Amino acid sequence: MVRSELGLRLEAARKKAGKTQNDIAEAKIFGLTKLREIETGVRAEPGDVWTLCRFYEVEPGEAKELIHLADMAKSEAFWEDSRDAVPGWLDLYLACERRCSRLAYWHPELVPGVFQTSTYAEAVMDTDGPADPAVVAMRLRLRQERQRSMLERTDRSVQIVLGAGTFDLEIGSAEVMTEQRAFLGKVNEQPGVDIRVIPHRARAHSDLAARFSLMDFPDNQRPSVVYLEALTGARYLEGTRHVSAYREAFANLCLTSVPIEEFK
Repeated sequence: MVRSELGLRLEAARKKAGKTQNDIAEAKIFGLTKLREIETGVRAEPGDVWTLCRFYEVEPGEAKELIHLADMAKSEAFWEDSRDAVPGWLDLYLACERRCSRLAYWHPELVPGVFQTSTYAEAVMDTDGPADPAVVAMRLRLRQERQRSMLERTDRSVQIVLGAGTFDLEIGSAEVMTEQRAFLGKVNEQPGVDIRVIPHRARAHSDLAARFSLMDFPDNQRPSVVYLEALTGARYLEGTRHVSAYREAFANLCLTSVPIEEFK
């Protein structure tokens, strides 16, 4: 997944620099086979990325990010630290969210950011303490852009399972919660969107423990990935063992849940 993202960004950097794949081969940077493998996500070495960044005259900040991606690509599972207002790991998640053909999301107590109303999102941000108004505005704008992108695409399916606690826990105020639930009901009417809730009287099972997102991509452009978000960072899991386990867990959650319009 990381190699695929890196390949796409390097291909974009090459085109931005006005270079063709043949230009790279003729300059004896890399052979065509190796370059194609890099751009299609088959291979990624930090040294190769550094060489291409120099040839494309990539800005230092972006080059640092690309080399960091190459470092991360060596691991099957990795953590990205969260320090900034909009943390670095979010860039990778947003790239996956934009390109995925199917998004499955489970959380026992929180509406996914992509479908939060502005008032609900602000109340969630307030739980971290006072924030710079400019930072809040930037985060809200980002959520709105994600939401619009998610709802405008007709070639993507979204399935969300929420715990009953999502509506028992008051975020902001009762009015904020009423608005948020009404918005989810409206979103649920969109083609390709299915929002479900675990009822209060559902029997407990092990799949309730882990909150996660699972993303699949069109035409196997990149491997499916499981996204886990924690207090200080995020984890991405790929590989058949991980993805299969979470896919089974999500299927069990769907069986336990009911459509949001039936949830009382």
